[in-house]
Amino acid sequence: MPNDVQTLLATPEDELEQRWQQLADWIQARFKREASIETVLFLIGIQVRGRGFEPRLEKEVKQSYIMEGTYAAFATLGHYAQVGMDAHGAWIWEKQVTLPTLTIEAQEKLLRLAILRYFNDYLD
Repeated sequence: MPNDVQTLLATPEDELEQRWQQLADWIQARFKREASIETVLFLIGIQVRGRGFEPRLEKEVKQSYIMEGTYAAFATLGHYAQVGMDAHGAWIWEKQVTLPTLTIEAQEKLLRLAILRYFNDYLD
């Protein structure tokens, strides 16, 4: 699948919804969690950091996992790359491309497509 933003955004909505539902069903079966974008990014962040589930995390830690998941998802599109690790065990990410200005809807669609790309191996 090409990584060009306009090509990605041309993905038909019904195709996106079908794949998203497949991911939601997989997450529900595997983790007993609803597959909101935030929840999925949190799960990716946990995986990227090599952590397991930790109850009662502070809000700031949860937010950093969500950001980690966002960078990891966008890395599947070639938009970010890991360039090192900080003292707290979080990856340092570097932007690889400059994205055009997108509407909120287009940003969410691109993020959902990146998440689906991240989970391709699990869903196929």
